[in-house]
Amino acid sequence: MVDQSISVVGVVGAGTMGAAIAQHFVMKGVTVRLLDVKQESVDRGLAGIKASLSEAVERKVITAQELTAALARLHGSTELSSLEDAQLVIEAVFEDEGVKRTLFAELEKHVSAECIIGSNTSSFAITSLATSLQRPQRFVGVHYFYHAAKNKLVELISGQRTDSAVMRRLEQFYDFIEKLPIVVGDAPGFCINRFFVPWLNEGARLFEEGFGSPAFIDEVAKETFKIGMGPFALMNATGVPIAMHAATNLAESFGPFYAPAESLRAQVDSKQPWDLTVPGKGKDDEVTVRERLLGAALGVAAQMISENVADAAATDLGARVGLRWAQGPVAMINALGVGEVRELLERQFRRWQMPMPALLLRTARGATIPLSVLRSFVTDGTGFIEFAQPDTMNPLSEEVFRQLEETFSKLEAEPKVERIAFMGRGKAFVAGADLKFFVKNLEAGNLKRIEDFAGAGHRVLHAIELSKKPTLAYIDGLALGGGLELALACKYRFATERSKLAFPETGIGIVPGLGGTQRTPRRIGKGLAKFLVATGQMLSAHTALEYGLVDQVLPRLVDRTALARMVWERKGLPSLAPKPEDGFAPFDGKLDPALLATQPYATYAKLLGRKAPLALVKAMQLIDEGTELKLDDALALELSSLGAVFATQDARAGLSGALKREPVRFTGA
Repeated sequence: MVDQSISVVGVVGAGTMGAAIAQHFVMKGVTVRLLDVKQESVDRGLAGIKASLSEAVERKVITAQELTAALARLHGSTELSSLEDAQLVIEAVFEDEGVKRTLFAELEKHVSAECIIGSNTSSFAITSLATSLQRPQRFVGVHYFYHAAKNKLVELISGQRTDSAVMRRLEQFYDFIEKLPIVVGDAPGFCINRFFVPWLNEGARLFEEGFGSPAFIDEVAKETFKIGMGPFALMNATGVPIAMHAATNLAESFGPFYAPAESLRAQVDSKQPWDLTVPGKGKDDEVTVRERLLGAALGVAAQMISENVADAAATDLGARVGLRWAQGPVAMINALGVGEVRELLERQFRRWQMPMPALLLRTARGATIPLSVLRSFVTDGTGFIEFAQPDTMNPLSEEVFRQLEETFSKLEAEPKVERIAFMGRGKAFVAGADLKFFVKNLEAGNLKRIEDFAGAGHRVLHAIELSKKPTLAYIDGLALGGGLELALACKYRFATERSKLAFPETGIGIVPGLGGTQRTPRRIGKGLAKFLVATGQMLSAHTALEYGLVDQVLPRLVDRTALARMVWERKGLPSLAPKPEDGFAPFDGKLDPALLATQPYATYAKLLGRKAPLALVKAMQLIDEGTELKLDDALALELSSLGAVFATQDARAGLSGALKREPVRFTGA
């Protein structure tokens, strides 16, 4: 289902970038009009899209039917008049300011007054380009990253006269079509290129100064930033001239540190890619290469954040998604230590007479820079809490629980907030706990930290459950493990048609630890609760409604704040009719072959056989014992059992296997 207010999009410029932008739109159900000045350019763009999607069919990424449907939504033209019904037009022509200005002035004559016009520029200020339009309030920057059909990141840039409602509408639309937008300021380089281009340039400068060969510098970069390609390989992939052009533009605004290295200029003049086999001009120096690449990226990112171009969370999300870095710049600063990064920058920035970024000056040496993992806001009396780590499926962590407790308490205490809704960005509501945290602490023998983590989760979910204000979980996507347990602590649960709900814990050697063994049977009955926990069966939204696990199934909402104006009510009731899975009620978790030969167990025998035996028995025991207790006592029982469960060899094997995506054979120890 596509946002009916943006169902037709125009893309002007049918080159590599424009065609890739169009490809993503058509794959997400949007009608696209792809334009260029010459028909042969249009035809080439359309052919490229068809070839790319046909390859996706061969790789079984999409079906032949999906290809046919997508191509039916794709139309080519050389006439701007074909855009009269578009609600959004993206300009993706080459980086020539005069050409762009002329296009915008002409384009505005052919589109509706409400049509949003976006520029994919990476070089020019949005505020300046907007002067070409009669209605600058509907003009925005929409900066894509290579490859635009596959890279989920898009930067949304507001000019000085851009309407804030246009920005909100566009951000929600991109979220809906499964891009990951970040809102950044109208500054040279915007957010990502501001620190990424100096990182590329510093690689060239290191080679020029004799600190290593291109291949050596790439290897150090890959190890330091945990990435697949270093600066030279990346420049070869995206185009060496693009790096020089971007560095030149940044230098005009920020000074000589950003200016292209002479070796980069020479490489562009040669019209050849970097030779990754050429030897270095001196001795390979791993320490210098590592420190200067870190300084270029982290120092510039900290300066950009200090200037309020983007916040820390958006910067890190952009680096993880757009550049595929394992950590964003701020997380790397926190990991290295603010003090160490300051010392590194004092050596590097002094050479260029650059000041220490204010962000680092105002952060104590032993402190960390705050990174928000949640977003919250209030609309029409409803407080919204949004889990905002979409690239990692919004995992629960110590920091998530800390921020969730703080944010929920503030909204609950706010008189103008009448009710509170939880939701998640991206493909998940919350896809469970951070498994890396569990594995790391098990390997360190720190079981108490895991128990403390679960205790914090119980405390937050208990507060949500006891809130005097109605609470709602809007489940759009995955709600697994702890995510489903969070939803069960809310008074209402709404799911969308793409939602999937499950308790996968017994398949990774543990048990639900945030109320799943206790709130679930109270909601849907012991038999269905045991079935879900024992099998880990993934439920669709409609099956979850049939079971009574959710209260309503909604179409996906582009503007999720529409929840503030909806009636929150239960339309599904648990166990309206007996189900075969109710037969799990007497199950004690022991996999007796005779039992598995009978129904309903026989249907799920293979699935049950892949579960951790100790976790399976413990989970069924907790459900049996907990249903005889008051809820508070039952939750305490569940919490007290977690230490023993996590201490098993099965738990360590299951959690490690899940992280590595490897099958595990449980031993029952």
